[in-house]
Amino acid sequence: MEVGILAETKRSTEYNIHTVNHKGQMDKGEDSQSKRRLSRTFQEENPYSVFVRRSAAKERKGRHMKRAKWLSVLLTGFFLLQLVACNGGTTGTEQAAPESDPSGLYTVDVYALGRASEPLRKEIEARANAIIRDSCGAQISIHYQGLEESCLQQVKLAVSTGKKVDLFPTFEMGVSVMVNYGLVTPLNDYLSLCGPEIQEEIPPEDWQCVTVNGMICGVPINREKATGRGFIYRKDLAEALGVYEEDLQTMQDLEDLLIKVRDAYPGMYPVVTSSGLARLPLAYDRLGDDLGVLEDSFSDSTEVVNLFETDSYREMVELQWDWAKKGLMMPDGAANTVDEFSMMRAGKGFGHFANVKPDKYGEATRNVGYEIGIFEIVPAYSETTLVSSMWSIGSTSERPDKAVKVLNEMYTNPELANLLTYGIEGKTYQVLDREQKIIGFPENRDDASLFYSFMTWSWPNELIVNVWQEDPPDVWQQVEAFNREAHPSPARGFVWDNRDVLGEVSACNGVLDAYRNALECGSLDPSVVLPRMNQELKAAGIDKIIQEKQRQLDRWLAAQGR
Repeated sequence: MEVGILAETKRSTEYNIHTVNHKGQMDKGEDSQSKRRLSRTFQEENPYSVFVRRSAAKERKGRHMKRAKWLSVLLTGFFLLQLVACNGGTTGTEQAAPESDPSGLYTVDVYALGRASEPLRKEIEARANAIIRDSCGAQISIHYQGLEESCLQQVKLAVSTGKKVDLFPTFEMGVSVMVNYGLVTPLNDYLSLCGPEIQEEIPPEDWQCVTVNGMICGVPINREKATGRGFIYRKDLAEALGVYEEDLQTMQDLEDLLIKVRDAYPGMYPVVTSSGLARLPLAYDRLGDDLGVLEDSFSDSTEVVNLFETDSYREMVELQWDWAKKGLMMPDGAANTVDEFSMMRAGKGFGHFANVKPDKYGEATRNVGYEIGIFEIVPAYSETTLVSSMWSIGSTSERPDKAVKVLNEMYTNPELANLLTYGIEGKTYQVLDREQKIIGFPENRDDASLFYSFMTWSWPNELIVNVWQEDPPDVWQQVEAFNREAHPSPARGFVWDNRDVLGEVSACNGVLDAYRNALECGSLDPSVVLPRMNQELKAAGIDKIIQEKQRQLDRWLAAQGR
C-alpha cells in the first residue's frame, strides 16, 4: 500500500534568500549610546523581556511592586550592569553569588538533552568550567533530560515555578510558541556585545527564522537545517531474513519486511514509538505549530490547510491502524515512555519512523548498539521550524549576559563542544585518528556508569566536533551540502505569530492531546476517530487559526515580492 505523498520524488531548486532587520540590535561602537537607551529599548521593543516576566511571576507569589516607577528604575540599573559586564569583564559588576557558591562565579543552568551517570555529569561539568571560567566569568550546571518533549516539559515546569533556567534547546517548537509561553529572553541587546562570534557565523536568512516581532528569540543550532523522512531499522535482523536496503523501495516493501520480523521474532515489536510519538513520514510544512500547514513542502502551493483533513494524513493513519491490526505496531505505543533507541538496544524493537539526514546512520548505530539500515520515504526538504531549532536564554535567567557568553563559547570552541557532545576522552570515547578527528567507543563502553547519549544534533554546533568512525570523515561537509541542496518550502523563513488566537490554539491543542498520538500510533480507528477529532477542532476554532495564519503568510509573501 503506497501513501500518496510518500511517492513524491525530490526536486531540486535554489533557496530564496531574505534578510531580516534585528530591531534593537546594537552595532559595535554604540556602547555609550546603548547604555542610555538599553532599558527603554527592552520595554518598548521587547514586551516579553526577562525582567517584565520575572516581575509578573513575583506578583503571582504575592510580592507586588508598590509603584510602577520602581520597575523602571530597577530595569535601568539592571541592564546597565549587564552592559558593563559584557564590555568590561567582572570587576565591580558581578551580582553577589549565592552563599552556597564559594567561587563567586555566576552559575549558568544548562538544560540539555541526554543521559549520563551522576559522577560522569560532575566530571564533564568540572572540565567544562575549567574551559569557560576565565573567558566567561561563569560556570555551568548541566541538567540532563530525556528526549526533546520531556526536556521542554521540564523547562516549562521550571519557568512556571520561577526556577532559574539560563540555557536550553527548543528543538522544533515554534518560535512564537516559545514567546507566548513566556520561556525566552530576547537576545537583541546581548548578541553584539556578548556573542559577536555567533552573530558573524549565522547567515541573515537563518536569523529570520528565529525572529518574531523584531525579537531574536534564540540562536539557530548549527546542524542539519533540513530533513528527510524515513524508517530506521536493525540491519542485521533484516539481512538475516534476506532483505537488504536496496530491496526497500515502497511502503509495501516495508510492510512485507515487518511481517517477516513479526513472524521470526515474536518477542520484538516490528515498529516502536519514540517515547509515545510515531513521527509519521509526511512532507508538510508545520508553519510553526501544525495548526494550519502547507500540505506538501515540495509544492508551490501556499494555501494553509487543516493537516488532519488532508488525504496524506488520513492515508498515513489508516496505514498505521492497518499495521496495528496485523500485529506490526507496538501496542499502546502512545503510552510508551521509553525512547526508540533504548527499545532497539534492548531487543524489544526492530525499527521506527524518524528524520533522515547524512549522519543518521552513525548516530543511530551508536545509540542502538547494532548496525542500522535506513529506508528513505520522503526526500530532504527545509522549512522554518527545522531552521528555528535553537538554543535560547530562559526567561528566568538572572544573568542573560553570562548565558550568552557561555553559549558563544559552546558554539565556537571545539574543545568545549566535543566535551559536551561526547563526554570524556578515554572514558566515553577514544580518538582513533587525531589528524582526521575520528573517534570511536572505548574498550570499556559496556560499563553502564560510562554510558553517555551522543546526540550531536541537540548541541549548539555539531559542525565543529569530531566524527564517529561509523560516519564518513567528511560528514559535516555532507551536512552543509544537505542544507544547501534540500528543497525549500515556499514558506521557509515565515514565522507564525499566534498571539491573536491564543485561546483557539490552546483549545485545539487540547483536542490534539486527546486523540493525536494514539491515532498516529495505530491505537485508534481513524474511520471513527478522525472525523470526531476534526469536528472538535472546528468547534475549538481551527478555522480561525488557519484564516489568521493565511493572512500573515500572504503578507509575508508579498513583502518578499512573491
